[in-house]
Amino acid sequence: MRITGRLILSFVLVALFAAGISAILGNRAAQGNIQRFLREQGLEGTEMPPPGMRHPPGEGFRGPPPLRDREALLERLRTSQAQSALLALGAALLVGGLLAYRFVRPIRQLTEVNRRYAHGDRGARVNLHGNDELAELGAAFNHLADRLSAEQERQKQLLADIAHELRTPLTVMRGELESMQDGLMEKSPENLGRLIEEVDLLTRLVQDLRLLTIADAGALELHPAPVNLGDLAQEVMTAFNSKAEAKGIRLDWDARPITVQADRDRLTQVVYNLLENALRHTPAGGSITVSTRPEGQQGVLEVADTGPGIPQADLPHLFERFYRADKARSRETGGSGLGLAIAKALVEAHGGQIAAQNRPEGGAVFTVRLPV
Repeated sequence: MRITGRLILSFVLVALFAAGISAILGNRAAQGNIQRFLREQGLEGTEMPPPGMRHPPGEGFRGPPPLRDREALLERLRTSQAQSALLALGAALLVGGLLAYRFVRPIRQLTEVNRRYAHGDRGARVNLHGNDELAELGAAFNHLADRLSAEQERQKQLLADIAHELRTPLTVMRGELESMQDGLMEKSPENLGRLIEEVDLLTRLVQDLRLLTIADAGALELHPAPVNLGDLAQEVMTAFNSKAEAKGIRLDWDARPITVQADRDRLTQVVYNLLENALRHTPAGGSITVSTRPEGQQGVLEVADTGPGIPQADLPHLFERFYRADKARSRETGGSGLGLAIAKALVEAHGGQIAAQNRPEGGAVFTVRLPV
């Protein structure tokens, strides 16, 4: 039963209980006082005449009791009624107090668990059963605590991953600079060029992390305008032609005209990241197909490859930061692990969705849906 119904029922029961107790005690006290009064007046067992009729003289009726005795009777009746009311009030307070304690007990538990959680006990959980509002509140608190704990673990892992990704290029740069300083390595344009590449890598990594942080905060600035999704994807494919030819991968195109409202630069980055990911996982001799089409009130972009596909265990984590499905891949061969996370953040910032799945014929397909 819901709390509102329980409270109403409790109030009604307490009121009925108090009224019943008061009536019973009052009735018993009144009967006792009347019988006592009749005994004092010598009228006990005497039949009273009907109203309006005179009692025949000499039949044992002595007339009405004196006024003083009648007032004393009324006073005793008032006193007994007051005592009955006080006893009923005490009983009602006792019953109401017990009911209130039962209602307050889960609230006190919620307060205690919240206090423990606020003081750092991240394992504190509420143990409430039932289907009322307090049980729902307890379940909501437990769900929120579980999500916060999971988010804290992800933040810890994220910081560890950032430290790892930054440490590698910094270690390489420090080693080469020390070698140049000691005269063990020539300060040639080639060696300096490698250092510049490491600096560029760090710069891109920091920019990607900043972009994700802004997207998480909901402060990503977009400049939406009508964009032909097919033309934009074809432009990005043209930029990847040389990379694809160098790896022996064929780029196919299947486009239908569809216009979406989007930030062109951000959407270009999404397609770029998806194509780069497809090139990284498609072996030589394979192909990558990019297609666009309208679907209801959405524009759909798909990037499909003929690679080995995605293991089922990795599908739920594919868009997490620094996640690599192939644990053997390094930063050089597997990217920074931020490309798909950035694509997801940018698509969702446009009010769209992105998903990945395996194709029945082999390979993986990434699907982007954007509102028209």
